[in-house]
Amino acid sequence: MTRTLVVRIALVITVVVWGSLAVSTALTSNKFRESVEFRIEDRMRQAGETVLRLLAQAEGSADADIGALLSAAAQLGRNNRYTVYDESGAAIRPAVPQPQAAAGSGDPPAELVERVLGGEHYATDSASAGEVPALVGLPFEWRGHRYALFVQPFLIPQIRDFEFVRNRLVYSFLAISAILVLAASMYLVRPLRKITEATRRLATGDFSVRLNIRQQDELGMLARSINHMADELGKMESVRREFVANVSHDIRTPLTSIRGFTRILLNDSLSPEERRSYLEIIEKESERLSRLSENLLKLASLDARQYPYKPAPVQLDELLRRTVLALEPLWSEKRLQLDLDLPKTVVTADEDALNQVWTNLLDNSIKFTPAGGTVAIRLERSADKVLVTVSDTGIGMTEEDRRQVFQRFFKADSSRRNAGHGGSGLGLAIAAKMVELHGGRLSCESAVGRGTTMTVELPAKPGRAVAAP
Repeated sequence: MTRTLVVRIALVITVVVWGSLAVSTALTSNKFRESVEFRIEDRMRQAGETVLRLLAQAEGSADADIGALLSAAAQLGRNNRYTVYDESGAAIRPAVPQPQAAAGSGDPPAELVERVLGGEHYATDSASAGEVPALVGLPFEWRGHRYALFVQPFLIPQIRDFEFVRNRLVYSFLAISAILVLAASMYLVRPLRKITEATRRLATGDFSVRLNIRQQDELGMLARSINHMADELGKMESVRREFVANVSHDIRTPLTSIRGFTRILLNDSLSPEERRSYLEIIEKESERLSRLSENLLKLASLDARQYPYKPAPVQLDELLRRTVLALEPLWSEKRLQLDLDLPKTVVTADEDALNQVWTNLLDNSIKFTPAGGTVAIRLERSADKVLVTVSDTGIGMTEEDRRQVFQRFFKADSSRRNAGHGGSGLGLAIAAKMVELHGGRLSCESAVGRGTTMTVELPAKPGRAVAAP
């Protein structure tokens, strides 16, 4: 795949470069030819006029001869070929050898000679279709007779030199550009190779991969996105492993207890009181397993945004009072003082979901507040939000524990892991998800030995609540 991409990039660049070179070479060659031909034509005319001036100066000399004068002119200007035609159309050429004129040229047609003999000045170039290439004809009179002087350039060496230089430049450019294009293609594809290798390692579960691509273009942005994705996947993998370990631990403990006490019940020598005690333990462990499975299902539905959210007007103060009454056996047993400040407040929410939140928060406060302590519940409302705080005078938490308190299976105190407390470490995680479901936020403030305060912030206006998709 990478090699194919290298070839594709190389081909695209090559086609663009070579195509541009071909077009620019063609345009430059044509422009150069036009410029050269224009200059050659002008120089031929100047050379012809020089010959005519030489003939005019020698016209009075009795020893002067057109052929000798042409020979002298031919030796002075070896880049041109001179021919003179008299009134009869006969050609007079220099006695010295002359170079071959432009390719395809020869003696001018008789009708053209007649036209110049008749006094017409003639000039053409190689672009004039059907005519003699690069030819200048000048009429003149010498000793009472009419003549026609034709000048043709010696173009073959110049054109060949130009084409040789041009071809050498083109071939050199193509060779160098091919090497540079291949190097550039490999340079461009190198980050893609790294990205491909990184994604392959990510697919195999190696989330430690990091891309060291410092480019500021789209490839650099993609590399940074992959690094961020690897970080997030690594965190998710750590959470997943911890989640599996915690679930395995919380399931294995009651199952081990149930299995052990079941084996004990097989002993026929047990008294009815012992048998009843063991059955009660099995029942409690079964209830613990049931609560764990229910909480896991709740978290799964909340994560998948499939929780059955049914908002409706809820008398929040009454809901909190009912929760306090439902937990009366727990706080009465510990002789806790309940301090309530619950003004009448109506919000639009899912009553069952909020009931789980208050039950969980109040149950935790009661559970970890020493006998004779205080649990306070405050309800406040402003223009845009409703605040519910559940405070206690319990054992509190360290700062590190406070930051992790809403993580799944997290238990701030080691004593909370035993079955006597009945906690699985999922309650606060579920409560936080439930509050988020309503478009609110659950926060925690705590200090060791000074108690804990849980604050639930809900939107006051019904339209602010967020329903599950």
